[in-house]
Amino acid sequence: MSRHLPVAGSLAEPLHAVGARFDTPDALIAAVRSIRAAGYNAVDCYTPYPIHGLAEELKAPKSLISFLVLGGAVTAIALALTMQLVPSSLIYPLVVGGKPVNFSGLPQYVPITVALTLMLGALAAVKGMILLGGMPRLNHPMLAWDLFAKDASRGFFLAVSARDPNFTLEKVTELLETSGAGDITAIHLEPSDDE
Repeated sequence: MSRHLPVAGSLAEPLHAVGARFDTPDALIAAVRSIRAAGYNAVDCYTPYPIHGLAEELKAPKSLISFLVLGGAVTAIALALTMQLVPSSLIYPLVVGGKPVNFSGLPQYVPITVALTLMLGALAAVKGMILLGGMPRLNHPMLAWDLFAKDASRGFFLAVSARDPNFTLEKVTELLETSGAGDITAIHLEPSDDE
């Protein structure tokens, strides 16, 4: 089957993906199922809100953000207790207001420890989100597609990457058409993209 697809981006640049728009979340999930069943793994979905079950269908890996937050929290607890216990117990062991100078006085260190744990955990989450999300990226190849750029806040989009080892333009187009996709487009990189 040889069908001419609308093109987004620069024809002088390599093909980035084949994109399709769906009207409903259920149609998008059904299309992801059929694309994944055909052996394609490099599939991305762009939706205006989270869709229950879509991550499972895409077989998206678990995010590392929770481990980064845990690392930030453990670091904060160790840092806060060290900064409080070492001076008050070892360097300047002064009894102030009857407070003990040994480890039996741990409750007095809880407020600062909790505050620092929340701060470093939040900073680790934000930094991890930025770095793991590939930001800052000023221009994504999908934005070359006018329909995507205009309708991303209302439509449900699917893109099959041309980097997938099984990718063939004809087969992907046929799968998307049988899935009920509207507006199937070949999305090429733009000259300013560094991919």
